[in-house]
Amino acid sequence: MTIITKLTQASRGMAVALACALALPAAAQDIVKVERSPVGQFEALFIGMEQGYFAEQNIELDIAIGASPDGAIAQLMNGDRHVAMTGAVPLTAAVANGLPIVAVVNAQDQNPIATYGLMVPADSDIQSIADLKGKKIGLPGIASPQGSALIRTLEQNGMTRDDVELVNLPFPGVLQAIEAGSVDAGLPIGLFYNLSVQKGLRELKEVFDNSTFGFPAVLFAANKNWADENADLMNRFIMAMQKANDYANANPDAVRAVDKAQTQLPPEYLDTREIAPFMTGFDAEAWDAENEYLAKYGFISRKPTPDEYLWSGAIRQ
Repeated sequence: MTIITKLTQASRGMAVALACALALPAAAQDIVKVERSPVGQFEALFIGMEQGYFAEQNIELDIAIGASPDGAIAQLMNGDRHVAMTGAVPLTAAVANGLPIVAVVNAQDQNPIATYGLMVPADSDIQSIADLKGKKIGLPGIASPQGSALIRTLEQNGMTRDDVELVNLPFPGVLQAIEAGSVDAGLPIGLFYNLSVQKGLRELKEVFDNSTFGFPAVLFAANKNWADENADLMNRFIMAMQKANDYANANPDAVRAVDKAQTQLPPEYLDTREIAPFMTGFDAEAWDAENEYLAKYGFISRKPTPDEYLWSGAIRQ
């Protein structure tokens, strides 16, 4: 056999091997089942998919819409979802009660851009905090940052939570209840707060002003056992989210486009709403400070340490 023949056969062999390799299916992407918030700050998930940030990390997202912060934690505990958007208060309460739930990625800190407020109808006779005595107030979770800020505000005005009737409502239900008159005032949050402002409801700003700025308003959580067992995947998810959050902050029109595709809110409202910054890392000191109030008001059974509720791979500010 000549050298040329040998080279030809070798080339054919390489060609066959290459053809077989190309014919093999691509490696399957790791699926992360995510439950998103129904009230906003979820947009970076879709931006991350559109920009290919999750694909870069070999991740495919399976996204479902959540119903409530407490429901999100239940989804993590029963294994139906790997990651879920919830609030810092229900997460801290779960950890205080011994549940293995951890914060893995921030979404939004409470900051001077209002994302909730105590709203009343424009023609309401409630003109000040003092006028709330004996009134019915709707909240999307009484044990919440909004509930904490409200009680602080009542105390500053010589009242306690016993001087008002607090009504626990679903996210969309707060604005609906104010408009229907089934509550005298309410604390809508996220997109529903912005919509209430656009609709002309009047705000008593003292409650929002009592917020703990830097405290996470919305975040992504996971079952600690799942996160620890899938640490590489969890870290890749965090990296993709960080790029998606950065893109969302730099491109507000992309956020508005997701809003229009994923919600049924009026386009004219979505075109003008103020967009709060997307966050990735956590301000552990601000969270710990808010937990002092949560313990004081009985919203949590004990005050856990940050290492208990922040996953080891989570980014800290």
